[in-house]
Amino acid sequence: MRPIKEAVHGNIEESRAVYKWVAELCISLGRPKAIWCHSKNTPTPRWDSPTVLSRALFGGAHHIERVDRLVQSIAAQKGKRNDVIDEIVSLVDERLELNRLKS
Repeated sequence: MRPIKEAVHGNIEESRAVYKWVAELCISLGRPKAIWCHSKNTPTPRWDSPTVLSRALFGGAHHIERVDRLVQSIAAQKGKRNDVIDEIVSLVDERLELNRLKS
């Protein structure tokens, strides 16, 4: 588990490449522009702390909402894959399995 800032800025070029890849996937699904922004009603994440999902995973959660797996699945239907996305899915799968085994 690591802070958001470290996850994003630890390898900024990789982060940009993944963001661009997901944006292109969304465009391929018909989205005219792949621009994401925070809603005025959505709190800005604290960059110095881990995400809510990371805290849940390392807190022992057995199930979480899986945007990583959703992106991977949609990409596969389009004949696409991304090594970084695949790695994230594997890491989350492993942590969830570990959490389930502990209980």
